[in-house]
Amino acid sequence: MESYEPKKLLILRILEILTEYSDCDHKLRQGDIISLLKVLYGIECERKAVARNIEFLQQAGYDIVSDNSGSYLAEKKFEAGELRLLIDSVLSNRNVCKAHTKGLIEKLIHEGGKYFKSYAKHVVNLDDWQKDENRDYFYNIELLCEAIEKKVKVEFLINSYGADKKLHCRREDKLLANPYQLFLKSGRYYLACNYDKYDNLIYCRIDRISNISLTELPIKPIFDIKGYENGINLGRLNNTMPYLFEDEPTRIEFVAFNYAKGMIDNVIDWFGKDVQISELADGNYKFALTVSLRAMRFWILQFGKYVKVLSPQHFVDQIKDDIREMQKLYEE
Repeated sequence: MESYEPKKLLILRILEILTEYSDCDHKLRQGDIISLLKVLYGIECERKAVARNIEFLQQAGYDIVSDNSGSYLAEKKFEAGELRLLIDSVLSNRNVCKAHTKGLIEKLIHEGGKYFKSYAKHVVNLDDWQKDENRDYFYNIELLCEAIEKKVKVEFLINSYGADKKLHCRREDKLLANPYQLFLKSGRYYLACNYDKYDNLIYCRIDRISNISLTELPIKPIFDIKGYENGINLGRLNNTMPYLFEDEPTRIEFVAFNYAKGMIDNVIDWFGKDVQISELADGNYKFALTVSLRAMRFWILQFGKYVKVLSPQHFVDQIKDDIREMQKLYEE
């Protein structure tokens, strides 16, 4: 068979074969590599050429292990567990449309090689997953990254869903914003930004904005915004503002009962480990943490009969008012 590729590509093709077809459980002998070179690329070569090029790759820093039983690429870009995590993250992200989901997963599976494909058998039918069909999602992310890098203002439209389950503009004119940071929160991608007439941060979901355009106007420095003199602390955003309400974090104390021990898992899931936990004499647990009260107002009501706020008093009163208003709704 006549080679249809120049032999200068031999070292590259050997690396590709080791990447795709080898691992510690599937070593390739020189004869295996020669056969694959011929079948896949139409390249014919001798055993000495294979051995020589594998040695060149090892000298170049590739972690190729060779012994009497064969050779394999020991260190790949991703481990199987890492790829599964990335694949499942893409699959479960509703903002990534089906076409992009399929393409991304195919790329990730390819990175795992021939013997990884069995790990991805659960990716069978994307029709079973609810996905937004916003094909501009990644393009919007790229535009915002560019604006943040160039430190220029952006304009965009804000959208929300109507009863027809489609996105509609909240207002006809675009908003002018200072973009600072993109971050993931509770499975959603957000832009932390500021409108010039306000002195706080706004968090816009990337899947709810459209028609993004970059301007040539320089952004307002983040250091000029109260509370962000040292920049944006993403850890603080994650732990103190579960619902991304922008208010000053306040120390709060509450007690958990009925489901007391199980509540520890919930608190740490939502707020991280920067929380004080103490067991009470009756077996219940007391929690103390610093958090956004606006966000905590919804969080406390979410767990209803399992938690009771102890302080601050004005927050206790707010929760009581909310409960009374909820009761009225069910009495009517």
